[in-house]
Amino acid sequence: MNPTLKQLQAFVHACRFGVLTRAADEMFITQPAVSVLIRQMEEALGVRLFDRTSRSLRPTVAAREILPTVERMLRDLESLKSSVKELVGRQRGHLRFAATPSIAGAIVPRLMAEYRTLYPNIEVSIDDAAPDRLTAPTLTGDVEFSIGTIDEAPEGLTLQCLARDRLCAICRKDARLARKRRPTWEDALAYPWIAIKANSGIRSLIDDVLFTLGVRKPVQYEVSYMTTGLSMAQAGLGIAIFPGILLSAFPHPDLVACKLEGPAVTRDISLIRRAEHSLSPAAESFVDLWYKRIGRPAQA
Repeated sequence: MNPTLKQLQAFVHACRFGVLTRAADEMFITQPAVSVLIRQMEEALGVRLFDRTSRSLRPTVAAREILPTVERMLRDLESLKSSVKELVGRQRGHLRFAATPSIAGAIVPRLMAEYRTLYPNIEVSIDDAAPDRLTAPTLTGDVEFSIGTIDEAPEGLTLQCLARDRLCAICRKDARLARKRRPTWEDALAYPWIAIKANSGIRSLIDDVLFTLGVRKPVQYEVSYMTTGLSMAQAGLGIAIFPGILLSAFPHPDLVACKLEGPAVTRDISLIRRAEHSLSPAAESFVDLWYKRIGRPAQA
């Protein structure tokens, strides 16, 4: 049987004060209780720790030998308790996550400004990553979680919906489409389209809408980066069919995001994390702040 924490504490106090009364006062227990704890520790270790007299306790050679080790153990335990308390209280910790550039630019800075005010001692690391590169670092544990849009979670990962973003027609503010109160996809067909290249999640959503409407709409301009598409829309070359959140991330003074109806097309912005792994207190606080400021999705 190993000595208990109470026994170790009683041993150190008895060595320090040499009398049971003082040791009992320090531990807020009775003198007989201290005596029992010391006797139990001696039995557990199989060695006499004190020579007893009617008035005092005198540590044996064995007691003096192990005293530094026991004191170090108790200090380490106090340090452990303090560290855990700081982690739970968000007084220290490390928040590391990945996010797509649009989310990292549109939402994260606003949240992080408040997060740093609330938890100034938590270290923060943010990795910008394309949607198809979010899962690997999450699986390996290089980041605690990722934020982005993926169709389904690979094995070993789980998704938690944080928000729903809507596909919009991003156009110049002086375009006729921008003046429509409730623009539709049919309205958007009248303009040249700027879209992300094929084999992307956003392009698949666009193609699905066109299929549902039973129309063919050739994309006049295909781009690899949505920031390029925004610049082309600002130049008046057409309308960019992109997520509305993008304009918040990369604001253009001459552009506006028109939410298209008939149908309204949304995509989930998800928190991607390892299955059966709890979030750290630092990460939990970030997610709570997200929901507090961004709101919870209606059907999350």
